[in-house]
Formats: sequence, structure tokens, C-alpha cells
Amino acid sequence: MNSRYLGLARLHAAVVLAAAVLSACGGGGGGGSNTPPPASVTISGRITFDRIPFDANNANGGLNPAATVQAPARQVTVQAIAASGGTVLASGATDTSGNYSLSVPSNTNLFIRARAEMLQTSSPMWNFSVRNNTTAGTNDALYAVDGNSASSGTADSTRNLNAPSGFAGNTYTGERAAAPFAILDTVFRAKELVLSAVPAENFPELRLFWSPNNRPTVGRFCPDDGDIGTSSYIVFSANERDDCNNTNVDGIYILGDFANGNGDTDEFDESVIAHEFGHYVEDRFGRSDSIGGEHGAAETPLDLRVAFGEGWGNAFSSMVRNDPVYRDSQVGIQQEFSLNLEADDTLNEGWFSEISVGEILWDLFDPANEPGDTVALGFPPLFAVMTGAETTTDAMTSIFTFITGLKAANAGSVAGINTLLNGEDISGTGDLGTGETNFGGAGADAAVLPIYSDILLNTPRVVCSRSPFGHVSSNKLGNRVFLRFDNTVQRAVTITAAGSNNGNGTVPATDPDVFVLRRGVLAALGVGTGSSETISQTLLPAGLYIVEVYDFDIDTVANNIPRCMTVSVTGT
Repeated sequence: MNSRYLGLARLHAAVVLAAAVLSACGGGGGGGSNTPPPASVTISGRITFDRIPFDANNANGGLNPAATVQAPARQVTVQAIAASGGTVLASGATDTSGNYSLSVPSNTNLFIRARAEMLQTSSPMWNFSVRNNTTAGTNDALYAVDGNSASSGTADSTRNLNAPSGFAGNTYTGERAAAPFAILDTVFRAKELVLSAVPAENFPELRLFWSPNNRPTVGRFCPDDGDIGTSSYIVFSANERDDCNNTNVDGIYILGDFANGNGDTDEFDESVIAHEFGHYVEDRFGRSDSIGGEHGAAETPLDLRVAFGEGWGNAFSSMVRNDPVYRDSQVGIQQEFSLNLEADDTLNEGWFSEISVGEILWDLFDPANEPGDTVALGFPPLFAVMTGAETTTDAMTSIFTFITGLKAANAGSVAGINTLLNGEDISGTGDLGTGETNFGGAGADAAVLPIYSDILLNTPRVVCSRSPFGHVSSNKLGNRVFLRFDNTVQRAVTITAAGSNNGNGTVPATDPDVFVLRRGVLAALGVGTGSSETISQTLLPAGLYIVEVYDFDIDTVANNIPRCMTVSVTGT
């Protein structure tokens, strides 16, 4: 890619110039006009990008380049740039139809640039940009497309600019200029959904990182090289370094490697982009307790936090597109994965299933259009819970905390909400899912219930890390144990987890880890190595805490034998 402008990943674009012609009419006797040229003229036009849609006639057919359309680039930054020196002569933004209008100096050689960013500095504010994480030396360059240079002349003129897909035949043959604008257009739709709930909402800055080199590597994360694992919204810890020893910027990292027709590209997968934006919404406007990791229908049952976070992402994606069908192109663009939230998936239904969570949230949003779905709340009540009750719950964020907040604010819909929950085999009540009876079905371990167990001051108890559904990412149901500690007054406590064999075929945990959380915020942790973990004399203000414990080495377990530990909270 040509990077002649510092900080910009410049993509070529197809340009149509429609220059107005100034005609001078002479008076009687052939005398010329002495009217001086105007100081400025208006250049207007339309910014578009090629969108390759999904095959409308084949649910498994992936994208269909033959049906490519030119879509408007909405609310993107447009600049008039001096051909000599690169000075920005004028700047503005397209409207929701992709139209722009700029006042520029007359008789000046310039070109039009469309930047892959949406920027508004007055309320409601937003700053969304698409950047190239693999452009060495340019600090995550912002994508832009430039038109051809031409004189602005002495009359108003039109310059349209289209970012082509670069696809021809059965592969990419040119620069993929449309990709950043396709990504940004899905962001536009997601932003509009949020504004439908809170019209004056201000959005924290969000950077989206895409490159044709971004590929689904396993066990390695290095965005500079394109190794991003999968498309995902990522928040990095302070000073966290990747596998190339680099620090990275929070944001959405998006696959783009076509790999001769065998890769995975997501720029035209609106379902994927909107799903990841849903995680951004959950994280920046609400609260996300999800620990992430591998997920999907084949990965159920999940940790309740992961199940809710991914179910929310799926449902939010469908709300953005007003379409219950999630479609993700794969194998280049010729195949796809799809998921229909309107079609009841009965495999492993429950509070631990992202599919169940997604189906419930979608049915809460959409019209009451099927048996068992009598609720049609739309988006504003759901967003209100996400930004309200979800942020203050003492429990981990889950379908239980969300539904509890939703019922409290929508008393007239409680019966219909309960019907949706019953349809997904969810019976627990309140933020803690009290009384839940679904422990995961065939092959499950009933000891994963209750979801939260009490731990009392100076009263040790034995708990076990379990893996009836696997242990990859340590994010499956049973891998982690949640203890509810009601700290009635401010006190200093010592928290210990020690490997313990309590019989019944269990084995001691070999490396216990402990996390102490207050409303989702980490209050203390112990993540050292060895068969015992101690957090000494930690001052805890009064309140309800969740003590999360698990055996770090459960990732190495090749069977379902529980790995147990004795946990105690001691103090005065």
C-alpha cells in the first residue's frame, strides 16, 4: 500500500470528475467581461464503497461478488487536499446518503480524500476510525482513499469518489479500498441503534484494526504481524505485551486474510462487526465481567459470564441489522457459518448457553411474532438495563442479573419474560440465580449448583474445580467456583485456597488461583504458583464480595475428576 502521507494508509479509489465549465458571454461589439473569478467555489459529490453482500439464495454460500453494490459512506470525514504540499484546504463529513459539500479556493489544484473515520465533536460525540495494524512505522495508520488531482476552477463542480472492493473473478486483484469503509458503515448502524435509546449519548473513542494480513492464528497474538487469532474486541491490561513484546491499543481487531481463497475475511460480515461492537457497548456503557476465551455452540455449557457476554453480542448484532440470522463468511468468501436466533436451538439450553441468552435477548427486542414470544420491548429498555442495573449488581454479570433488572423496570412484561426463560430451561431467580436446577444435562455434574455458595468468616469450606464440559480457556461451566462473602463491616481479611483431597474420587488442586471481586472490580487476587494461595491482610470495605477460585492447572486435566481446595476467609 502507498503510504506517502504520514499516518495514513492510502488506498487507491475509482474517481468520477464532473467539472463545471465557466462560459463567458461577450457584450455588443465583442467586448470581454472584466468580472474577476470568485475567491472560492464549491466542490460537492458522493462518497461510496463497494459492498459485497451475502448470497441471498444460498444460506451456506458465503459472499456473492456478482451482486456487489455501491453503498454510501455515511458520516465519514472528507477533505480537500492541496496537490502541492498536502495542506488541508477544507474539511467536512458526508451525510447519511454519502453526500458532501466543501468550499475551496478557486483555481487550485487539489484532490478529495475520504478518511475511514467518523468524527463528531459536538454532542452526541463519537470518534470511530479504521486503521492498519500491520503498517510498519506508521503507528496504526488510518485508512483513506484519494481522488485524482485537478484544478478547482472558477465554478462549482462535482467530484464523486468510490472505494472499490478490489475483487475480480474469484479473487482479489486490486487494493481492497472498500474494506475499511464497509467496516465503518456497520459501526454507523450500531451507533444509530444506541442513539435510538439515548439520542444525546457520547461514545468513547473506538479504533478498529483491519489488515489484509490479519489472520486466525492459534496460540500467538502479534497484531504488527497480522496474528490476531480471530476478530474480537480487546481491552489490554496496563503494560501488557503481546508475543512480539509490543504493547497494543484497545479496540476491535478484524480478520482480513483472504489467503488465496482459504482465509477468513470479516470486513463485509456485518454480523461479526456488530457483534464485536456489542462487546464495546457492554464494556464502555455497561459492565462486562466476561473472562473471554473460546465459545460457540460447540463450546456450551460456558461460564455464566461468558455465556451472557457472547449471547449479548449475538443479539446486539441482530438488533443492529434487524435480522435474527447471524452470517459469517469463511474459506475466503465462498462458505459461511450461520445462526438463526429466531429458530429455537434445543442443544444444551440454559443460563450457561450463549445461544439461549441470544435467543432470549432477541425475543425481548423483536415483535411478538411466534408462540411463546409475547414481549416486544425494542432496544431502549434493554440498553437501560445494560447501562443501569447491570453496572451495580453485586453478582457476576449474567442472564440472571440482566433479567432481574429488566423485570424491575418493566413490571407489565414479567409474565412474558418468564415464558421466554422457561422456554430456555432457566429457573433461577434474582441476581444470583437462586434456586436454579439446570446443571447442564447429560454428562454434567450436579455439583456445579448452586451457582453461588456462601462462605462465612473464619469457616473453611472445600470446593472443587470441575471440567465436565472441557477446560480449554478455563471458561466452561464448572471450571470456576463462585463464593458469596457478605462482609458486614470494613475489616482486614486473609484469604487462602489450599489443595485438598476430600475423598469421593477427587484430587487436590495443584495450583489454586483466587480473585476477590466487588461489583465486577478486582479488590484482591492471588495467582502465584504452587498448591496453596494466600492473600494476606487485605482491607475490604463493607459489602458483598464474590470470591472466585479455580485450579489453574485444570487446563491440563484430561479427565473429569474434580480438583478440590479448601478455601477460608479469616479476620476479626
